[in-house]
Amino acid sequence: MDILKDYEDADTISIDTLALEQMVLQERANEIKALNDLSKKVRFLHTDLVYYRHPKSEMGAACYLLWKNLIKKVGGTPNGWRDLGSSLGITQDDLDYIMHSVKDDPVDMVLKVFRQNDNATIDKIVDVFIKLNRYDILKSIEEPLCKITQYFNKDDSGYQSKSSEQRGIVSLKNLPNDLPAALNKNIVKDKGPNKPKQPSLQPSATTHESIEKDSPVLFLTYTYDGIPTAINIQEYVENWVDVPNVKVITLNNKKDELYQNPEKYIREYFESADIIIPIITTGYLDEIKSHNPTVPNTSDNLDHKYANFIYNLIVNHYIYATGCLNKKVRSVLPQNSNVDLFRRIVLYPDLMPWTYETNFDEQFKAFLKTNA
Repeated sequence: MDILKDYEDADTISIDTLALEQMVLQERANEIKALNDLSKKVRFLHTDLVYYRHPKSEMGAACYLLWKNLIKKVGGTPNGWRDLGSSLGITQDDLDYIMHSVKDDPVDMVLKVFRQNDNATIDKIVDVFIKLNRYDILKSIEEPLCKITQYFNKDDSGYQSKSSEQRGIVSLKNLPNDLPAALNKNIVKDKGPNKPKQPSLQPSATTHESIEKDSPVLFLTYTYDGIPTAINIQEYVENWVDVPNVKVITLNNKKDELYQNPEKYIREYFESADIIIPIITTGYLDEIKSHNPTVPNTSDNLDHKYANFIYNLIVNHYIYATGCLNKKVRSVLPQNSNVDLFRRIVLYPDLMPWTYETNFDEQFKAFLKTNA
């Protein structure tokens, strides 16, 4: 009798289980519908926003989380980056170049190649994952995307803003393009049938203009893993009101001049700059470890390529020009610096003092006022 009692409510249990299953299926269907509708919400946001970095803002944190989840989730799938790139219209030649000739993360490279297009909106990336039924990826980027769109849909509680039909694409200005020359549309131009064949990296015919010293100049030097901090620093300076007209120099922004005579112009920027700012990362310290000017560097990123060369200028200036007094170099450590980085930087007195990225505004305004 005791055994039979265990099965007295068998029918009821079956009904409850079925109802629970139906609830789960309905919740799943609603979740998938919301993820499908996510495309409509971000169709006016350019992929440039994936690379917006600002450690002191919630939007900057959301953009970084979006980028990190894309890199992690797509990169965790075999050939996921190729599927994404092919679906976004990236050519097979470019995908092969990324695979065989680029050391950086392939997912990151695909996103950077795609964002060069004026109409490279985030909804196209979302649509790819919908087409591939990658709802795991969509789920991972749903929260940061919703946070980002809140800044542009203040009065919209749904996925579609009523005014989005008339809205232009939201993008970023002055975002550096650090792609290799073979993938950089600003360098490699398609030649029309009437255009003469000529080297794609032919030096500009314009003459070099010296840096005007009517305003302070900051010269950044960094390797590939310091690019987010370099972008942040340029944005910090752009927003300065009490110290206006400060110029930020990066080599990638001076490509047309540097291709003519890189070492000559780098020396000019070094001498003209008020402050040289090495961005201290693991990649930077590895690059300067031997500080041997004869070691070749094949990087297409000019700031990375000449980091060692600039460091040699720093050493010579520190030892011979100032007698081991550091009056020109002020290093910056990114906000995510680890303990190992702190241990290593103490071996480089010529890179002292250093400042946390989060304290950049306060410290560098003080440095500039002291040099004034």
